[in-house]
Amino acid sequence: MALRSLSVQSKLLLAFTLLTLLGIALVSYTAYTSARASLVTSIERQLVGLQRSKAGIVRSILTSTKNEVLTLSGSDEVGVVARELTDAYRQLSRGKVTREMREAVRAFYTREFEPALAARTRLTPAKNAFLPTTETGWYLHYHYMVNGGHPYGQRRRLESSTDKSAFAAALARARDVLGPALDRLGLDNVVLVDPATLEVIFSYDQSTIFGTALDSGPYSGSGVAMLARALRRSQHEDAYRFADFESFRPALGQPRAFIASPVFVGPDLASIMILRFPIEPVAQALSNNGGWEAEGLGKTGQAYLVGPDMTMRVDSRFLVEDRANFLETLGHSRMTARTIDEVRRLGTTILTVPIAHDGTRAAFSGASGFIETEDYRGQDVFTAYGPVDLDSLRWALLTKIDRREAMAPLDALGRRILAVGVALSLLASLLALALASIITRPIGALVQAARAVSAGNLETRVQVDGHDEFRALAEAFNEMVHNLGASRIALDAQVQTNERLLLSLLPASGAAQVRDGSDAPKSFADVTVAYARLSGFDSLSRDYGEDQSMALLSDIVAAFDEAAEQHGVEKVRTIGSSYLAASGLSVDRPDHTARVVEFAREAARIVRRFNAERGTALTLEAGINTGPIVAGLVGRRKFIYDLWGDTVRLARDMEWQGVGTIVVTRAVYDRVRESVPFDAPLHADIRGLGTIELYPVARDAT
Repeated sequence: MALRSLSVQSKLLLAFTLLTLLGIALVSYTAYTSARASLVTSIERQLVGLQRSKAGIVRSILTSTKNEVLTLSGSDEVGVVARELTDAYRQLSRGKVTREMREAVRAFYTREFEPALAARTRLTPAKNAFLPTTETGWYLHYHYMVNGGHPYGQRRRLESSTDKSAFAAALARARDVLGPALDRLGLDNVVLVDPATLEVIFSYDQSTIFGTALDSGPYSGSGVAMLARALRRSQHEDAYRFADFESFRPALGQPRAFIASPVFVGPDLASIMILRFPIEPVAQALSNNGGWEAEGLGKTGQAYLVGPDMTMRVDSRFLVEDRANFLETLGHSRMTARTIDEVRRLGTTILTVPIAHDGTRAAFSGASGFIETEDYRGQDVFTAYGPVDLDSLRWALLTKIDRREAMAPLDALGRRILAVGVALSLLASLLALALASIITRPIGALVQAARAVSAGNLETRVQVDGHDEFRALAEAFNEMVHNLGASRIALDAQVQTNERLLLSLLPASGAAQVRDGSDAPKSFADVTVAYARLSGFDSLSRDYGEDQSMALLSDIVAAFDEAAEQHGVEKVRTIGSSYLAASGLSVDRPDHTARVVEFAREAARIVRRFNAERGTALTLEAGINTGPIVAGLVGRRKFIYDLWGDTVRLARDMEWQGVGTIVVTRAVYDRVRESVPFDAPLHADIRGLGTIELYPVARDAT
């Protein structure tokens, strides 16, 4: 009845006002939901892209670490010191251990080591649980624990003020050899284990594992002991093993992971070299050296690793930035008081903070994806996840950001939409039909822009000529879209950086396999392979010293790399003073054989120029063969790109046929004999292939 009593003008005004209000509500809702969908999609793309990028970097670091360890374990100097240490260590069994020495060792454990371990781990060991089990162990612990540096637990070199034995001299020489190598490679403590007895005969740093028997001693259940048992009968100098993080008791419960490789002297296994796995380079790569915000992760984002036990493998960003605030935050989370106490005592989230949500479990099943979940701080987060494989071990790599921070632009947009909606409601009741078109025009533009952004067009901008609330709404929307675009640009730049890093580590075909996630080997019907080796480098090391000789070798390899690039040849890998290259691998080149021969001749000229300029006496031997090969990634978590097959093996065996020569097979000779002069052919017995006719390139032609 009241509605009937209104005039037509009032009814029209009321109807328009209600319709306008309804339109504002629908448009605002559409804009909000479209912007939310677009923002969540952008967050997903950013986190998933960053997760994949970080996974590739971690794999590259792990591969580089493996190569560095294999290089160190394969060096002649390490083999010499390992043999010398083993001989000197075995002579210690004739030494006398007095009752006073035993009492001093017991006092060290009961008064210093065990209390320090209990303070860190709350562990109450059985009586005499950590005492040595051999006479040699008692002797060494007396001289190097009791009479070494104090207090135990601070990092220091393994030294004794009382041991005057021949072993002490051998230990000092081993430190002099291994210390510079560890510093140069950025590696931490190294121990050497006698493969015959599994006794630890050397430790660069002071550690109670030194002098113990890993088959039956106090640390027989540790990762170090597991690695030693796995490699004690190794027959391959390139064998490599990894042991995941554990609470390592000789380090007073600090989390430690280990890597190991055998040390051979000739055909004999001389020792087992075990090093602490350096997680620091991985942590720096994941955190962008502390530059989380530069990678678009804001104030709460982080990339981190999780182990099979569902605990972290790197320290939390929040622990690094503000330890006190982090511990307080954990106190309000679902984490147990015991776990928080472990983080406080050990000062790390490695092995202490659990990450057990659906994304982590999916990553350990081999899946990758994106979820919204609750993190270890009790905060709602967006998380991208995926696996990172390391030999026989799998870790999960996660990238995450707090939902509150990620959705902050949307919340601001929602508040402004609400404020503008209220203002428009008042204006609609006053302006009525005359202002309807003015009100609805900017709303339509905002809806269209929001839908364009939702479709992925981040170049969209809302243009409003007025200076009212719609202008503020448009600016808020434009600011949000601008921020999304900036995040995408930062992500694209990071992806390009990672791509360049990948191409610097592997040939183009290997990089393509990594990008595709394929580890299947690929066959090539016709590839030319050159296997070159520098002779005289051992004498160069003695004359110039290890650091300078390595720098000289680096200069030569760099010159080889430049020559390879100029001739269209790809370097596959270098091991010590050997250089493996190929053509026709990543790019199909009809003249790949001629290119490789010209590259080898240029390499010989480089060596002669180098000798003339540096006063050295290096020579280059190279074997060149052409034919079918198989190429691909070796290993699934820590991989290298390699070539194999009879073509490669013959090229490798040929380079031993003469000092300073470049030798080719008949297949290579037939392809290049019109352009390259050769000396008279020779016949050589090649293991497994019999007598082969080889053609040396004329010396005056190189």
